[in-house]
Amino acid sequence: MQHKLIALASVSLLAVACGAASAPAGKSADDAASEKKPAAAKTEKSSELAENVDFDEPERVAPLASRDVGDFFVHRFSGSFSDKPMTLSEEVVAKKGNLIVIDYTLEQGGKQSRLRVTHDAGSDRVLRVLEMQGDKELPSDIQAYEAMMEKTLFIPDENEKQLGQEKTTCLVGEKELDCEKTSYEVRVGDKTATFVVTHSNQIEDRDVAGEISTKDGKIIYKAELVDMGHGTPSGVASR
Repeated sequence: MQHKLIALASVSLLAVACGAASAPAGKSADDAASEKKPAAAKTEKSSELAENVDFDEPERVAPLASRDVGDFFVHRFSGSFSDKPMTLSEEVVAKKGNLIVIDYTLEQGGKQSRLRVTHDAGSDRVLRVLEMQGDKELPSDIQAYEAMMEKTLFIPDENEKQLGQEKTTCLVGEKELDCEKTSYEVRVGDKTATFVVTHSNQIEDRDVAGEISTKDGKIIYKAELVDMGHGTPSGVASR
């Protein structure tokens, strides 16, 4: 089973991409997906977007269904898997019925890209993607959303065994959470590495952190949930 970090999405996120704790699996670009951005007011265009999209009634309740306008998550990604560190944030900007509109913003090396994505809140299914340039909404597609999420993902080639678990406390923004760290021995190419996943039962749809490092301490991939809440994030990422 693949471990979703994204985003750790919804991580990705994750790897994003951006959920639930499980052992990692072989690398697959098709398995990527995730979510993320700080607070802003619900816009008139976002309201119109939610009114104009059709959807099928979902058969299950997904984590998105419990989110409200103004909820946000901010993830940071670093390590040798990428030339420069990245920040991926998500913010709920509109919600109506089973539709939820989320702004995803990826910042890297002083550059920023932003997508406004309409999901079926009951299934997490992507219904519409728009590229945001300032306040302008431009047509885009699901491939642009998938490409954004995939930039934040790194999946080991093989999970060899679980090494252990430990209870700990972790800090997300100003929130202190009860967490559990699970360590795995994995392979990345011809190298043996350690994959440490930090999970909290207080966050239902994503992990708190994930780190893949070699025996000599080199960090290949590090994903961290650095802020979450409702309203304005604590300055970790900006629009």
